[in-house]
Amino acid sequence: MPVRTSILWRISISRGLATVALVLSTLFSAFPLSAGAYSGPPVPDPTDLITLVRDTMLAVDAGNKTGDYAQLHAMGSDAFRNAQPPSSLATGFADLRASQIDLSVVRTKVPLTTRPPTMDRNGRLRILGYYELPGTQVVYDFLYDYAVQPGRWELASISVKPRVLPPQPQLMQPE
Repeated sequence: MPVRTSILWRISISRGLATVALVLSTLFSAFPLSAGAYSGPPVPDPTDLITLVRDTMLAVDAGNKTGDYAQLHAMGSDAFRNAQPPSSLATGFADLRASQIDLSVVRTKVPLTTRPPTMDRNGRLRILGYYELPGTQVVYDFLYDYAVQPGRWELASISVKPRVLPPQPQLMQPE
């Protein structure tokens, strides 16, 4: 009996370690860990990623409230600013603005990601995810370019869309 228990325990530990290795490789596969193998832009740490997403969402919120997307426009790369004047951003966010969702609540929330952030071959950082708000998910897809001269990530592409959640069923209360 002890031999069988020992074998089952080893199998269980092996499976557990394999699961942990798979999760870690998924989370960090987008970003190389060895400094010698990677020569692209600096990889943001998790705190910087949260700040990047939060600041972008707050700039969208400011634009939605005022109708002026100059703050969001200023966060963009040169290519983004040339392709998307503030008036174009206002048109692009018209539906989100009309929904009157208060995005300022993201200030106190952690963005949820649908997959780990990725870095493409061109050194662009892509972050996909959502914020849970009452009755709604605000889904985002952000692409950033790294600007060497100011030394910061700048917006290259943006999508922010609300998704209405189905109502939660009423639970029956015992009498």
